[in-house]
Amino acid sequence: MICAIAMLGTVLVACSESDPAAEAAARLATEPWLALMDAGEHQRCWEAAAPVFREQVTAAAWAAQARAIRDPLGEPRGRELSATTFKTNPWGAPEGRYVIVVYASGWDNGDIYETLSMREQADGAWRLVGYHVKQRY
Repeated sequence: MICAIAMLGTVLVACSESDPAAEAAARLATEPWLALMDAGEHQRCWEAAAPVFREQVTAAAWAAQARAIRDPLGEPRGRELSATTFKTNPWGAPEGRYVIVVYASGWDNGDIYETLSMREQADGAWRLVGYHVKQRY
C-alpha cells in the first residue's frame, strides 16, 4: 500500500510548478510527522495523516508496513532536506494543492531518501498523503 500511495509522488515530480510559501509550509508540516515516525509512534502518524491516506490503509496495516520499512534501518543519524516540488491538481490524484518533500536521511544501517507527499487540506493544514523510502547509493 505504501508503494501505491507513493505513486502520487512520481506524478508530482514529473510536472512541477512553483509556490515557495506552500513548499515551506508543507515542509514544516513534515517535521512533527517524521518525529512521530522516528519515535515509532505509527498509530499517531496514521492519525496525523490526511483522510485520503487513512482511507487507503488501516492503522494496523500502516504500523506493520512502517515497521517493516524502518526497523531494519536502525536508529536515525540525521536528515537533510533534498528537494520540494509543488503541483496543483496533478493528473491521477484528487484535486488540490500538493507538495512533495524529499529528505536525504542517514541511519545506522544505511542511507535513504524519504519522500513525503503532502496535500493542503480544506482548513489550510498540510497533511501527509504518501510516504516512500528509497535506498541512497
